[in-house]
Amino acid sequence: MERFVYHGSPQGDLPVLKARKGTHQKECIYATDSEAVALLFMGKGRGDLDVMIATIDGMLSLVERRPGILKQLYDKSGFLYELDGRTFEYYDYLWSREVISFESELAPLRCILIPNILEAIQEQEQNGALKVYRYPDRPLQMPLDNSDLIDEYISMERKGCTGVVSDLLEVYPEFSDIVREKMKGECKR
Repeated sequence: MERFVYHGSPQGDLPVLKARKGTHQKECIYATDSEAVALLFMGKGRGDLDVMIATIDGMLSLVERRPGILKQLYDKSGFLYELDGRTFEYYDYLWSREVISFESELAPLRCILIPNILEAIQEQEQNGALKVYRYPDRPLQMPLDNSDLIDEYISMERKGCTGVVSDLLEVYPEFSDIVREKMKGECKR
C-alpha cells in the first residue's frame, strides 16, 4: 500500500505543487501525514506572526496570537492535496509533524475542497485531534504580548531569512526598541 501525505493550501487550481524556499532555507515541498495539520496551513497569513502551530504537551495545537486572526485566516474555503508520499522524508531540522520532498514539482493525486477551514478545524478539535487556544487563552510558556517571537525572528534573520525582522516589526512595532538593542552593531538591510 502506498503511503500518502497531505499539503494544505488556500489555492485549489494547482496542477502541480512546486518547491519553494521555506524557513529552513531549502527548496522543497512541505507536507504532513495528518489531515488536521494540513488544515492549519490552509490559511493565508503571516505564519507565526498570526498563529503558532505546534505540538504542546504531546497535542497538536493552534494558538491565536491576536484577536480575530482565526476567523480572518480560516473562515473561508481551502484545499487538501493528497500526494504520493514516497519522495517525502522527515529531517531532524523539521517540526515533528512535517515532511519534505526535494522534488522540484509534484502532481497531486487528489485535491479535496474544504468548504470552511474554520469549521473543519473545530471538528478536529471536537474529535480530540487538536487543541485550539483562542486569544487571549494560550499555553503557560507563551507570553500574551507575543515577545517569544523576538529571539526567534532575529535568529532566522541571522541564518539568512532576510526581511523577517522587518515583517515582525510591521506586525508588532512595539518590539522596535528591543529588536534594535538585540541587533545593535549588526548591519541593517
